[in-house]
Amino acid sequence: MKTSVLSLAVLISLATANAMAATTDLTVSGTITPAACTPTLSNGGLVEYGSLALTELEETSIGYRLPSKSLSFSVECSAPAAFALIANDNRRDSSPASPWFFGLGTHQDQAIGYFSMRWGHESIVIDGAQGTTLQSTDNGNTWTDTIDGALYDAGRAPSNLVGFSINGSELGPAPATSVNLTMNVEGSINKDLTLNGAMELDGSATIEVRYL
Repeated sequence: MKTSVLSLAVLISLATANAMAATTDLTVSGTITPAACTPTLSNGGLVEYGSLALTELEETSIGYRLPSKSLSFSVECSAPAAFALIANDNRRDSSPASPWFFGLGTHQDQAIGYFSMRWGHESIVIDGAQGTTLQSTDNGNTWTDTIDGALYDAGRAPSNLVGFSINGSELGPAPATSVNLTMNVEGSINKDLTLNGAMELDGSATIEVRYL
């Protein structure tokens, strides 16, 4: 019986010592993707209007339309991968409520206007074949085929994604190694602006590739 009591006393002593020991945690995290996909815009993603007079712009009922500009956009993957696109408006405080409009910054605390990023289906090339745009409004759970495409602001429509397919499958974007299209940047200057001196356009958005 003494041996049992001694053994029990030793176990209790060891447990107490372990309970009082200092500890630290190690956490392993990260995301493993099937491939690395890199989005690229021509001209370094810069849309330059230079110097324009307001009177040179086409007047509409809500503002002054900026000339449309086009950039080549591509996503190149190291291996076939299924992915979707969404954008983040870096000037969201100056943009209207519509999720496909991105802000052009402010001038003397006034919102200057907005721009959109759109493309036609005829410009989409997926792995060398004609492609089409797919849209999801529920974070990729379901997809629909659309004639043309546009990027959405993740801050206003976080569940709206766009993807690409060769056959327009509503099952979702198919794995691809290369997607190329012509992105049209279209903007408008707000009509009720009070202009005192030169106004600098300051639009900025970050395009994000989301793996599916």
